[in-house]
Amino acid sequence: MTKQYINIGIAGLSIHDSDELKHKISNILPQHINIQWKTASDINLDCLFIHEHFFETEGIQRILNTKHFPWLKIAKDLERSGKVSNNTLYLPLQDTYELNRWVDHHILQSNQKPVEDIDIVPVMNSKLPANHTYTESYFKDMSKRDSNAKLHLSDDNGSIAVIKPSKNLVWLNPNHPIKHTDFSFNYDLASTNDLLKVSRKESVILQDWLWNLFWNSSDFYQIAPEDGHYKILFWPKPDDSINRKKIFQMSACFIQGAKMSKIAEQHDIPMLMIRRFIAANMAAGNLEKINVWDKHYTPPEKAEKTEQQNFIKSFFGKIRSKFGF
Repeated sequence: MTKQYINIGIAGLSIHDSDELKHKISNILPQHINIQWKTASDINLDCLFIHEHFFETEGIQRILNTKHFPWLKIAKDLERSGKVSNNTLYLPLQDTYELNRWVDHHILQSNQKPVEDIDIVPVMNSKLPANHTYTESYFKDMSKRDSNAKLHLSDDNGSIAVIKPSKNLVWLNPNHPIKHTDFSFNYDLASTNDLLKVSRKESVILQDWLWNLFWNSSDFYQIAPEDGHYKILFWPKPDDSINRKKIFQMSACFIQGAKMSKIAEQHDIPMLMIRRFIAANMAAGNLEKINVWDKHYTPPEKAEKTEQQNFIKSFFGKIRSKFGF
C-alpha cells in the first residue's frame, strides 16, 4: 500500500490537550494518510496548531510569515467548545464537526499534492466474519425507497447517521466525524433518541455519502466476490482525490457492464481495488449482476487501428514516391 504522509505541528499545548487534539485529528483523516507529528520549527510542516499565548511570539510569527500552510490558534472556552472562528479552535473538543470541516477544506483539499498514478490498495486490518450479514440483499433492504421509514446507522464507535431512503437523504451525527466504518456496522429503525443525535440543519445525498463511506472503509472489499460480471447504475462521486482517476476509469467500464478480472487485466488495476469498488457500489445500492452474454464494456482496439493507419500511410507514401505526387 502506498501511503500519503502529512506533517502536522503542535506548539504550546499541554500534554493532555495535545493528546486530545492528536486523537481527534487521527480519527478525522482518512486511513491512507499517515500523520507525522512534528515541532513548529520543522521545515516540512504541512499544518500547524498553536496555543493562543504563543501565537504572537517572534518565532511563531517568523514561521507563519515565511511558510505558507494552514494553521489554527488553540484557545479554551467552554461556551464555544468545538467551534472554529477567526482561525481559532476552541477546546475542549466535545464536538468535532467544525474541526472536521476545517480539515477537509484546508488540509485534504487544499494541501494535497496531485498524484496521478498512485494505486492505493486496501490492507486488511480485520477479517470478515464467517457469519457476516453484509450481502447484496442486506444493503438493498437498507436502501429500499418504497417506505417512508428512517433508519439509524451505527457501529461500535456510536451513532453514525440517520437516513431516509425514500428521499435519498442522510443526516449526519456531528459527534461522529469518522468517514469510515468497520464490521460492527449495522442499521435499524430510527428512534426518537437516534434522531436527536443527528443534525437536521443540513442533509447529504444518501447514495453519494454511502458510496464514500464504504469506499473509505477498506476492509469491506472482502464482501465483494473475487470475480464476476457486474453493472453500476450511476456514476459515483468520490471524495478520494488520490484515486479519483482510477475510480472514474472503473466507473466508465462498469457503467456499461464488465467482468471484474477483465478490467483488472485490461487497465492494470489491482484486483483488490476492483473488489473495493464493487463493494462500495454494493453498499450504495448501485450494483446489479449481469449475465455473461449481456452487453459488456469493450476496450478500444488502439493497436490494431494504429497498425492499419501505418499501413495506409506507407501505401500512399509509396504511390506518391512512384508517381512523383
